[in-house]
Amino acid sequence: MSRTDVQSVSLRGLRLIGQGREAEIFEWRDGRVLKLLRAPGSSASLAFEIAALDAARSAGVSVPRAYEEVVIDGRTGLLLERLEGADLLTIIGQKPWLVFHSGRLTGEIHARINAARAPASLPAVRDVVNRGLARLAPSEPTLAEWVGRILAHFPDGEALCHGDFHPGQLMRSGDRYAAFDWSGAKRGDPLFDYTRTRVLLSMGEPPPGTPLTLRFLAKIGRRVLISSYVRAYERHTAERVDEARVRRWEIVNLAARVLDEVPGERPRLLQRLHKEFARGEVS
Repeated sequence: MSRTDVQSVSLRGLRLIGQGREAEIFEWRDGRVLKLLRAPGSSASLAFEIAALDAARSAGVSVPRAYEEVVIDGRTGLLLERLEGADLLTIIGQKPWLVFHSGRLTGEIHARINAARAPASLPAVRDVVNRGLARLAPSEPTLAEWVGRILAHFPDGEALCHGDFHPGQLMRSGDRYAAFDWSGAKRGDPLFDYTRTRVLLSMGEPPPGTPLTLRFLAKIGRRVLISSYVRAYERHTAERVDEARVRRWEIVNLAARVLDEVPGERPRLLQRLHKEFARGEVS
């Protein structure tokens, strides 16, 4: 893939349409968007994303097309196909009766992703999580050491792992459902990725001030979403899902989620981890 140093483009002339911790998304011309990394000079994550997109597409998963790398004001970016439509979480918010359908689609597509073989260039799940545990160790040394022991027992795995898959990462664009945001793609045990999605789906909470009735409906909707996702994924995966292994991966993913620093989540996550540690049934 070519890499172009774009000298004539000013960021002030581009419309910001999305952003995350590592990158900003700008509107571009010719049906494209620009994903521009925040940190100047860094491009490794884009190389991982391009490799993951190619692997997913080869496995029959619909993904946005990647065109070329660009450098603007010293910042590396990637020109991607612009997906026109709404993600599944937005659709659920507008049409709650589609929650079962959305969970089923998420499970089916996720199973297809995890059935693909990951490129050797992608970072290994074990390495990424171990680096995270090193950051957790100063504040939670006992938990970090315990989770590290659990992690050491898992197989390395060669499956393509999205790293952050949930209905909000599936866009309905025309007659297709495209999986996007592959910046966290990894290589490893597919049950790491499957369990991470289960953790992500279980963590969501309505904002403060939400009426009790809506909180109750949201809880029911989340249960339906998770159960339909789980059934669809397990029905479409070639490997029988080992629930004991899932439970161990859940502990690892809870620890990894602590490091995501999502506002309001850390106390709940640490409470769950300390409770699991106290039970002493996982090693």
